[in-house]
Amino acid sequence: MILLKAVPELVSAAILYALWLEPSRFGVEWFKSGVLTLLLEFFVIHAGGFMAVLMNEPEASPLKRSVQVAGLGAGYLLFISAFAWGFDAWWMLWAFAWLCFGKVQAIWSSRTPTEKDRFVAIASWALSVAIYLGAVAATAMLDVPRLGVTDAVRDAAGFDGNSRGLWEAEPWRALAGAVLYFAIMGLSRPLFAMWQRN
Repeated sequence: MILLKAVPELVSAAILYALWLEPSRFGVEWFKSGVLTLLLEFFVIHAGGFMAVLMNEPEASPLKRSVQVAGLGAGYLLFISAFAWGFDAWWMLWAFAWLCFGKVQAIWSSRTPTEKDRFVAIASWALSVAIYLGAVAATAMLDVPRLGVTDAVRDAAGFDGNSRGLWEAEPWRALAGAVLYFAIMGLSRPLFAMWQRN
């Protein structure tokens, strides 16, 4: 059962790898969304630190924790709206809302948290920050293969090959960073679950 904790992020890594390998098979909108996934994950990680503390507050009732997480999520939704509008990627709002819903339902479907739960959640969040920054740095500095991302695919998705922005000029780097990030985080989830149990 603990191994199932790895499934969501490993599935995300597999989907993003498939988009990197054969972007034409899935269509330009899927490719564009895949490239923007790492940007969305930045907001999820940023919010995750606050949510880890709020969700695992032992003294607070489930209702209080739910209201706190919902309020925080609403604030982030407003912030993400600016990016969704700028990239014409409204799916980002629905994806973030879904992630927040997952947090709120976890409050109601799990036992009352302990201080250890809070510590493990914060440690997991800290690892996610380190892995995110490492994945971004690695794919910015290393030679990353294009795989199936041709100039035609990049241009069709609305990215500018002449941009000074690395991810816009070379969107395969963003996909590579996302694959690396989600794969490592997926593999870490069972370890954190075992730590929390002991």
